[in-house]
Amino acid sequence: MSEQETVPAPVAEEKPGAQSEDAAPPASGRGGRAAAVVAVVALLLAVAALAGSGWLAWNQRRAEHARTALTAQVASLRARLEESSARLARAEAANAAGVRDLRRALESLRTGLGRERGGWRVAEAEYLLSIANQRAQLSADAATAIAALQAADRRLAALADPAFRPVRERIAQEIAALRAAPVADVTGIEARLGALIASVGTLPTASAHVAAAPAVSRGGERPAAHGWRQVLHAVGESLRSLVVVRRVDHPPRPMLAPDERWFLRQNLTLQLETARLAVLRGEPALYRTSLETAARWLEEYFDAAAPAVRAADAEIRGLEGARVVTRLPDISGSLRLLRRIAARTTAGAGAGR
Repeated sequence: MSEQETVPAPVAEEKPGAQSEDAAPPASGRGGRAAAVVAVVALLLAVAALAGSGWLAWNQRRAEHARTALTAQVASLRARLEESSARLARAEAANAAGVRDLRRALESLRTGLGRERGGWRVAEAEYLLSIANQRAQLSADAATAIAALQAADRRLAALADPAFRPVRERIAQEIAALRAAPVADVTGIEARLGALIASVGTLPTASAHVAAAPAVSRGGERPAAHGWRQVLHAVGESLRSLVVVRRVDHPPRPMLAPDERWFLRQNLTLQLETARLAVLRGEPALYRTSLETAARWLEEYFDAAAPAVRAADAEIRGLEGARVVTRLPDISGSLRLLRRIAARTTAGAGAGR
């Protein structure tokens, strides 16, 4: 404190501007505040820089972790790919080996059948003729049988061997016989029966129709009665109107309840369905029996005067005469002839060796 008091006195003596020296202390106070602000800003900048560097370091570590994980996944996928490639290579090698074995087996089979004399084609022709006989005898399938016969003929034609000429001639005869055989239109009959079944629900059933009673002549008007006689006369007239005596040429048909009509239509449908099943199974006796039963029920239980009933009856009568089963001729002659000629050819080739 003593030093601060002694210093200003000389200054006041040397410099005449004492008032300017007295204004200096307020200026130094503002400078201190500015320096404090600068220091705070610098501190904030330093903190921000430190935070930014920390954030960058954290992001870099996270990127390193992600890169490491991605590298591990790539390595795993590469290992799986290599393993799959190895498996595929082994499968291709096994497949190639199987194909080679199959080719050797086929070559051995052709050799065993007598490749030098066309035994392979003869065996194919024999198999096709067997298929033709099966389709003709078991399924009555003329189209497939003809196709099999034609394929067998092409196999024999490729041999160019005159020994099999009789077989080819017999095959030509059998193809002509199959084409000339009458074939049942199973599809058309089944479609017509389906249309009949669909129309059963619309057919009107037969019922008793009671006509109005004619007026009965009483022989003249009676004089009006009075009192109890008038009441007795009215009661008598009412009782006489309840009973009507009529002559009929045929017995009346009873009225059918709704449930009875429903069961009647169901039974008719069942008979037609049975006929359709008989067509598909090739049973002509069951087919015609079912249609006869259906026609009899139409006549007895349905209104024969209705146009729909008459049309259904005409359709059933027409279906009764339709061909249900296809009768194909015997085509086994070519197969037996081929086997005999093939046996002679094989025996001759064995004797020649």
